[in-house]
Amino acid sequence: MAEPIGLSLKVAFAEGNSFLHTMDPRLKVFLAAALALAAATVSNWSSLGALLAFSILLLFLGRIPLSSVMKRLALLDGLIIVLWVTLPLWGGGERVSLGICSLSIEGVVMAGMITLRSHTAVFGFTSLLGTTPIYRTMNALKFFHMPEKLVLLLHFTYRYAHVFFDEASKLHRSMALRAFKPGFNLRTLRAYGNLMGMILLKAFNRAERVSAAMELRGFNGTFPNICSVEKLSLAQVACCAGLSLLLLGCVLI
Repeated sequence: MAEPIGLSLKVAFAEGNSFLHTMDPRLKVFLAAALALAAATVSNWSSLGALLAFSILLLFLGRIPLSSVMKRLALLDGLIIVLWVTLPLWGGGERVSLGICSLSIEGVVMAGMITLRSHTAVFGFTSLLGTTPIYRTMNALKFFHMPEKLVLLLHFTYRYAHVFFDEASKLHRSMALRAFKPGFNLRTLRAYGNLMGMILLKAFNRAERVSAAMELRGFNGTFPNICSVEKLSLAQVACCAGLSLLLLGCVLI
């Protein structure tokens, strides 16, 4: 299907011909929601490990390079490392002495579960939603009767997040060209405070310009659905049912 004019916002892994690339977006949104719910609610190690294996299987079904996924995990793993340092040291419950320090068993368990859950969610969402063009994902959310304002908020967040990141990069480069070198001092804090203020100011001004431009073009709070709704094929429904049963089996382990 040709992409509608103006809606061809690229997603990292949206182009391809794998099994997940050809799956209907409505089925992928359903599987993503089910996987997120399962990862958030199960509380035993075997089920969490099985869900992580299931999400890795989805990566292979989507033919997504593991190297690209690992790069995207860098920021998340930075936070996970902080949790592994803080939760075992300052968590409550029974503690185990390891020489000069003692570790909280409850903190270790919590850090481990957060690690498995977060990686399961990242792998699953990258596989299921990352292989779908953004406009098709939005249409799938509308199919499930998600609130129109929420769908619009998600659409604009995705559309303009890249713009704001570009603006921040330009401002940061201009600071570097002016011989700015960050350090642990008041000057650095003041510089980064000014940077954040400029980003917020530019974001506000751009939002006003975009809003005025859309109103001049007759925007009334909704986007017309110019994409035809395709019928679900029996083969795709059967594949989704098979993956759903496999997901249920992971939860019941």
